[in-house]
Amino acid sequence: MPDFALFIEPLKCLRNDYADNECAICIGVCPEKAVTVKRNKIAIEESLCTLCHACVGACPTEAVESEKFEPNIFVAKEIALENNELKQKLLGENLKLSCKELGVCLSVFDESHLIMLALKSSRKISVDVSPCDECDLNKESKLKNAIESSLRSANSFLAEFASKNIEIVSQKTADRRNFFKTIFKRSVVAVEEYEEKPQKPKTKLPLKRILLKNAIKDALEETNRFVKNDYSFSVSKTINKSCTNCKACVEFCPTNALFYSNDFSKIYFQSGKCVSCDICNNICAPKSFVDGFERDMTMFAFDKASAAIEHNLIVCRSCKLAFSSKEGEEICPKCEEYNNDFAHMFMTAEELERGV
Repeated sequence: MPDFALFIEPLKCLRNDYADNECAICIGVCPEKAVTVKRNKIAIEESLCTLCHACVGACPTEAVESEKFEPNIFVAKEIALENNELKQKLLGENLKLSCKELGVCLSVFDESHLIMLALKSSRKISVDVSPCDECDLNKESKLKNAIESSLRSANSFLAEFASKNIEIVSQKTADRRNFFKTIFKRSVVAVEEYEEKPQKPKTKLPLKRILLKNAIKDALEETNRFVKNDYSFSVSKTINKSCTNCKACVEFCPTNALFYSNDFSKIYFQSGKCVSCDICNNICAPKSFVDGFERDMTMFAFDKASAAIEHNLIVCRSCKLAFSSKEGEEICPKCEEYNNDFAHMFMTAEELERGV
């Protein structure tokens, strides 16, 4: 266990999957510039860090981990408490997320956490942002902007998918009795630690994505299957004909969102596994990827695959290897290039004299 509350899990960080990956989301959200890059690896300067936990919520692969507060565990615990008949009566009808009560900034939650909490909970969820403007940690409004961005996306999705809404509390409440009453109730409820912690996935797919998909599955109906708006967690990818079928995108995809058919003629894409790391876009030499958004929640939640591209594979007459023929070519691009560059090396003396 590390001595410092926050640490980077190297095997989850996108910069370790692809040398040229320049993911800097955690750097951008940090108000203290405590998250830096050393030798192309993300590092946290402990002397500068205030433990606001914004980097925890921002990281798309959950590479920034905390020994102090884990948002997935918090959400799972709150849902588990609602399913306990004895403790349910103590919870009340409302669940208010407050930095004062949680001990960390609310930017520790991203849109996925907020959506799955609202979908799974029977209580009215509210988020108290009233302390943000006067908070010393909220430099350049970075933390408040992160919170509001997650809330906008979450509420937009909840409104059209489940007719739900997370209330945003922007004014301070003066009723101290209700505050202490809430604290007392939650203290009683939390006497017994929640032991059934969700297991971390063995793949690089973040746990928050798995929990989000499960929450959407439970609430999915034919009437809410399609959403109208674009959401960053549900994307689509297609590949245009400039693709050379080099296989690099599939090999470097950290979450296996891209995979081949058995005969390697098709590349499939799964929206529910994509974390928008852009590794496939960056590594693709001809820039063949076309990004969009997946609005069919059955495709997203159930990891249904769609064909991003289908190649016409034939055997090259020269090297005898299969390649993607665009317009009926019988020689692969590599052999064609080799023939053009080195054909003169294989000419006879007679051909050279004739200037062929």
